[in-house]
Amino acid sequence: MRHSPRILVAPTCLKGSLSANDAADILADFLAGYFSDHVEIDVCPVADGGDDTLAVLQEADKGYMAQSCTVMGPVSEMTVKAQYLVHPGNKLAVLEAAQAHGYRLLVERGLAPLSATSYGVGQMLASVIQRHPDLERIVLALGGSSSTDGGLGALQALGVRFLDETGNVIAEPIGGGHLAAIREVQWLPCWPYDGELLIATDVHNPLLGENGTAAVFAPQKGATQDECRLLDQSLCRVSQFMQQACGTAYQDVPGVGAAGGLAYGLLHLPKARIVSGSQWILDTLGVEDRLQQASLVITTEGRVDSTTFQGKAIGQLLELAGQKPVFIFCGQMQKGLQLPENVQIFPLVALDAELNDIQAAIKQPRPLLERCLNEANAAIQAVLEL
Repeated sequence: MRHSPRILVAPTCLKGSLSANDAADILADFLAGYFSDHVEIDVCPVADGGDDTLAVLQEADKGYMAQSCTVMGPVSEMTVKAQYLVHPGNKLAVLEAAQAHGYRLLVERGLAPLSATSYGVGQMLASVIQRHPDLERIVLALGGSSSTDGGLGALQALGVRFLDETGNVIAEPIGGGHLAAIREVQWLPCWPYDGELLIATDVHNPLLGENGTAAVFAPQKGATQDECRLLDQSLCRVSQFMQQACGTAYQDVPGVGAAGGLAYGLLHLPKARIVSGSQWILDTLGVEDRLQQASLVITTEGRVDSTTFQGKAIGQLLELAGQKPVFIFCGQMQKGLQLPENVQIFPLVALDAELNDIQAAIKQPRPLLERCLNEANAAIQAVLEL
């Protein structure tokens, strides 16, 4: 007896427009309307450690409990309520660093490339450890950061002391602009936690140099070319002081440049290691097993370009899918992009669309996504041999 074909609906968010869960609802409603009598539909919104990570995990597993703590925001005069998840049954907590030092928190106020700090991330870690002493694993998802402080702000909040040239402890929360003043590191972290700390990122950049965090990511956070050079030079000097204090040299480890170097700083903590955010999430959601049962994968992405297939959730999906057909519905697609033979892309907005049309699409994506689904209907039926 022939089994019904199955579609795996595994969307990511369309940043600033549709959450992964909302995109999943639209896709599932459409597919159910056309194919409910002939096709099994497996709905599994995904993320890659950035936006939507907490929402996707909580939607998939009701064992996750939403929690929050009040911490410093990306600048010292800002206080934020940071959300995180705890899974008591698995003795696991999942945190998003951007809840404390995220870029989006400064959009209205204005970016602060030299004063933005990861101090609140350290406060969040300290609060979670104190409130949930039975945890065996903490997953900290990086991405969307506003700071370039090498993670020293977070370490400072955990008790590490940084001294200036006069031997005085720097009391102000450390941002990128404070790094040049550091002359000594006193490694005294308050870390009463014996479990694993997984630093989840799909960025592979080192801390320093032309591919380092200052050169590649600081411009996105408002830094000028001169400020980028200052930040890189300061991080280079600070890494030497960190090596003297801890006996470790992590500045060249792939991924330590993530979140303004936050990964670098936190990697010095006991039982800390860097993992792929998208791989960890897809593993947690059981996507590989679900893909084996699927005839077609349908996903979404804000913009498909050359970086889409390099470590992001879409790239992991494609790798796991092998040669199975994958349909990607996206906001826009990079011109001239070479695609694998099993991939078809349906952009909501044309490459040469006017700015007003793009802005309208961001505000009202549903009708455009439904239009694209209608256009893809024949291709879906062909893949499923209906």
